[in-house]
Amino acid sequence: MFNFKAYFWNSDVYINEKYRFDSNEILTAYLNDSQWKYLDSDDYIYRLKSLKQRLIVSPDMDYQFYKNYNSTVYKTMNLLDYLNDIIKKLPPYNKLFDNSIIKLDDILNDFRYFFEDGMDYDDYTYAQFNEDTVNEYGMGEKDDIGNYSMRLYKFQLFPPEQIDMEDDDIRHLLLNLNKTVSGFIDMYIGFVKALIQVHQVYEPFLINYFHQKDSFPTAGEAAAHFENFNNANSKNFRKIKCKMEAFGYRVLKGESGELILCEEIRFNDLGSFLYYDFFNGIKQNFVPNRCHNCGKYFLIRGKWYYTYCDKPLANEPDKTCRDVGSKRSYDKKCKTDPVWQTYNRAYKAHYARCMKKKMTISEFEEWSRFASDIRDKALAGEIEFEKYYTDIRK
Repeated sequence: MFNFKAYFWNSDVYINEKYRFDSNEILTAYLNDSQWKYLDSDDYIYRLKSLKQRLIVSPDMDYQFYKNYNSTVYKTMNLLDYLNDIIKKLPPYNKLFDNSIIKLDDILNDFRYFFEDGMDYDDYTYAQFNEDTVNEYGMGEKDDIGNYSMRLYKFQLFPPEQIDMEDDDIRHLLLNLNKTVSGFIDMYIGFVKALIQVHQVYEPFLINYFHQKDSFPTAGEAAAHFENFNNANSKNFRKIKCKMEAFGYRVLKGESGELILCEEIRFNDLGSFLYYDFFNGIKQNFVPNRCHNCGKYFLIRGKWYYTYCDKPLANEPDKTCRDVGSKRSYDKKCKTDPVWQTYNRAYKAHYARCMKKKMTISEFEEWSRFASDIRDKALAGEIEFEKYYTDIRK
């Protein structure tokens, strides 16, 4: 249910062949989700593991687990329904999930053999079901080929000690029940774990290491950041296991209809996909960053590095964080940095000359390129400030 195929072509990612995302676009959405705090503080991983343990059926299972089995089923379903509401709002599952999502009671109904259905059986006849069959355990249901069976809503186990483990068919059926239920809940555990890792591993790495200079790091710097982060933090990338169910190549049609040769990878869990996509995105300079104005995460798409997003402001919809933030950043540098302060004053003086026709537009543009060049050299310490101060004012 949680598995999907991802097709990678440069910075493009196609989920199940048809849903296109930019690399790390999905991670950005998870960085902006705040539900993880509740899932972490309420220890959803522990709660799910505990419920899974109580749903395992065996001849010697704990009596309280047997007695409260139906209650445990519904506690689990309520927990998973809450998670489904979160999952269906986040990519790629907001495109992949629909109303036919499998639930725990669907799975348990495939193993009705182990549950009471309230019907009378004897050695010679089977109980008769139809659409009018209703009792405290469930109701009659017709399948696709017209056969009736009992759709259970109450899951009362037959006494576990009566399970005949000497019967191969029964033993295999029981093993399949436990394996299916465990795997089903493990999918949700994996999702919650991945969501928490986004904020406990990816987020601190991005903010405290990758973006520490407010520019794209070189390949060597990125490698050093990765190594330093893993060494300094107990919650790190080394503990994330990227599992690929299958790997190959597939030809798809790109957005313009051209043929593209993609890596085809089948992922069974969100965490593995995020891990692979994250480092693939870093190679392309497609990385999430936190806006210095609104605090939301946005995706930097390759060529230009930004510290502000391009979302409209709530109180000034004709302006964006980038419009406001760039001016604030420039004004701050002009107030605190003598190199920028000198550049700003010189720029205003030369611009005034241009407006008063004391220099031509082409002369102003030539000076502007010269001023930017020596400003950058002064910032890099390649020329002395006194020389820079003198030359830029000419």
